[in-house]
Order: sequence, then C-alpha cells, then structure tokens
Amino acid sequence: MDAAAGVGELSLPPVASCDGEALPAVRARRLARLYYYVGFFALPWFWVCSCWYFFPDFRHGHDPVVAKYTRRSALGFVVYTCLFLPWFLLYLIAGEKVLGQSAYNALDINSLDLSGTGLGVG
Repeated sequence: MDAAAGVGELSLPPVASCDGEALPAVRARRLARLYYYVGFFALPWFWVCSCWYFFPDFRHGHDPVVAKYTRRSALGFVVYTCLFLPWFLLYLIAGEKVLGQSAYNALDINSLDLSGTGLGVG
C-alpha cells in the first residue's frame, strides 16, 4: 500500500452503526468484510448481525464498501433461510413419514445412545 492510499483512507468519513457509534471507515469496512466471510462457514447469524450493526449504511449506503458487504450479507441470509427453513419444517412436521423410520431415527437426537460417551444417563 502506498502513502497516497493511506492518506485517502484517513480522510474517509466515519461509518455510523446502529447504536450511534461512529466507527472509522477502515475498521467498519474490515468488520463488514469479516462478518460477510464468516457467514459462509455455516454461521449465517453473522450475516444478520452485520446487517443489524451497519443498518444505517445498509439502508442508505453512505460507505459503498460497507453497504456492499451488508447487502451481500442480507442476500446470503435470505438464500440460506430459503434453503434451510423448508428442510427444517419438513423434518419437524413430517420427518418420519417422508424420511422413513430408519433415516429419521438416525437423525433424531432423542434416539441417540450416548451412554458410551459419558454423556448419557446410566
């Protein structure tokens, strides 16, 4: 990174968060990018937290980098929810009928034998 780029980053306006705290733009960009990438590791809750924390930029887009990552986080959460929620509801409502008895018992945590691991009763 050259000296001119560092000076430009220091002159960026601060980014507002949902609690009214003004974060330096470089830190806000780093945090929004981190939340976006961590959400891919089966932690989509980070996508929701990113959208909530940077809601002013998510809504109005004052900082283009933070807005880009928060909007992508929102899209990722919507896609994840659209894929996960039907599977979850299918398993919850009609799991044994759809999956069959053996597959349902293999996935059902209540039917697991945990006594050999020291976690079960007895």
